Amino acid sequence: VSAAALRAARSVSSTSVAPVRAFTAATDDLKLDAKPKGSNIKNFKIYRWSPDTGAKPELQSYPVDLDECGPMILDALIKIKNEIDPT
Repeated sequence: VSAAALRAARSVSSTSVAPVRAFTAATDDLKLDAKPKGSNIKNFKIYRWSPDTGAKPELQSYPVDLDECGPMILDALIKIKNEIDPT
């Protein structure tokens, strides 16, 4: 292998790696998981019936921000009971 071929190989590898490193460094500053507050809202429809009123059962909808409660359905139900509708 000649010295000119080694210099050519080094110049090709250094120019092809530099933009990749610059791009990687630029993406380190980005926050890819940043979401606007309240963007992870799920509506839970709960079948409600009160034997005291004698009214027909109905579905009642409760919006819950999943970022502010645990990952399980029980966590969302407890959040609804404690913070939205304690009845």
